This record gives sequence, structure tokens and C-alpha cells, in this order.
Amino acid sequence: MRDFFKSRKGKLLLAAVAVLVGMMVFSARSGGIATWPQQALSLALYPFQKIAQVVTDTASDWGSVFFHARENYQKTLDLQQEVDSLRQQLAQYQSLENENERLREMLQIRQENPELTLLDASVIARDPADFSAFTIDQGSLSGVSLYDPVMTSGGLVGYVGELSLTTSRVVTLYSPDCNVGAVAADTGDSGNVTGNLELSREGLTRMELIPREAELAPGSLLITTGLTGSFPEGILIGEVVDVQMEESGISLWASVKPAADIEGASSVFVVTDFPGKGGDSEDGA
Repeated sequence: MRDFFKSRKGKLLLAAVAVLVGMMVFSARSGGIATWPQQALSLALYPFQKIAQVVTDTASDWGSVFFHARENYQKTLDLQQEVDSLRQQLAQYQSLENENERLREMLQIRQENPELTLLDASVIARDPADFSAFTIDQGSLSGVSLYDPVMTSGGLVGYVGELSLTTSRVVTLYSPDCNVGAVAADTGDSGNVTGNLELSREGLTRMELIPREAELAPGSLLITTGLTGSFPEGILIGEVVDVQMEESGISLWASVKPAADIEGASSVFVVTDFPGKGGDSEDGA
């Protein structure tokens, strides 16, 4: 037996037993702490575990981003639909407001001039280079006639200069083709209101053929005379801005601010009938 333990095999056996006993003692003393082989294995696997954790966290983050992106996209679609719906409601509301405003204006004109027959019309086209005329959406099919007066609740705008079945071209007070017999409400001085290119650029028109002895002054209000049958009597034309002597020295002329908002009007009223309509005149075209 002694010879066996002195041999190489015996020594290896004793060494193995010693190592085993040592590991058992270490394990018992560690109170459950991993043995050094386990720690060595854990240390070897740590980099791979770390990489796996990073990959898992990254995949989780991308999944969360994708999920929330779809959720946010759906919310955006819902909000856009709500905005579109509100815009539609606003457009309908504004359309009703415009319609109500036109009805109020028509009612006002009819109350002030019950003898007038009015047709509501919308301005559908303007020439940016020529604001002395515009096009409306009513024509002969609606009862409009050539030379019918056109007005707003503010006052006279002009007359129908061209006519088709469904549209009309309105010649305004800014046009030299428009001629309206006018009288000052305060002084009784009369004359003819017609357009002038230079004055129209300033938003003004011109009253001419005013007697030299006239008492017309800035601030005087001009209304239609109604004497010729082209325009109703008593429709407000505008306010005198300035009065000057003609170069000939024979008569006066005055610059006039139209009462109607000719440039900004989006709707007007065609006067299709009125007392005295159709008499021979020099008014209009």
C-alpha cells in the first residue's frame, strides 16, 4: 500500500482527492456563492449575455417606436378629418352669413324703395386692369335686360352694359361710358355724373355740366334725378369731394366719391323694374 501512494498514480489520486476536498470546503464556506468554475464560466459568457441584452433592448425600443408611430399616424388622420369637417362647417356658415347679409340689404332697399323690383346677383369676374366693369351671374334667363340699373344697399353702381343668357357685364360709375343725371340733395344743383380714367385710379368719378352759379360744395350728396327713365329717382350716387371751374370758365365740375363699394362688392342688385323705366334718355350707354 505504501508503495502505491509513493507511485505516480497514487500521488495523482491524492492530489485529485485534495482538490475535491478543497472545493467542497470552499463551497460549504461560501454559503451558496458560485464556485470558481461557475464564476469562470459566468465571466466567459458575460460578453455574450451583454450583447444579447443590447439586441433585446434595441428590438424592444424599435418595436415601441413602430407601435407608437402607427398610433400617432392614426391620431393625425383623425385630427385631419376633424379639421376638414370644421372647415366645411365654417364655409357653410360663411355662405349662410353672406346670404343673410344680401337678404338684409335687399330688405333694406325694398323698405326704402318699395317701388323697385330687385334681383340678387353675385360678382363672378373682374378684370384687374379694368375696374370700371365686372361680370355678374345673372342674365336674360333671370329677367335681366340691357341697361338695367345695378346697385347695392350703399348706392348706385352702374348699369348692365352687356347681356347673355346667364351672365351680364356691369358698366360702373368709373367708366366714361356711364352717364347718370344727378342732383345735389342739399342745394338742388344738377349735372351729369360720368367716369374719368385719372379720377377712377383714386376711387373717384366726375360730375360735369354744373352751372357756374351753382352752390354745390364738398360734402353735398348726389342722387339720381330719374328724369330720363334709365335710373330710378332718388338713388344715392355719392358725395362731392371737390368743386372746380372748368378750363372754359363756362361751368363747374366736381370730383365725387361713389357711395357704393364698387371695387369691393361681391354681390349687387339688378333693378329689373321701377316706375318710369324705359323713357328716352341720354343716361347709360
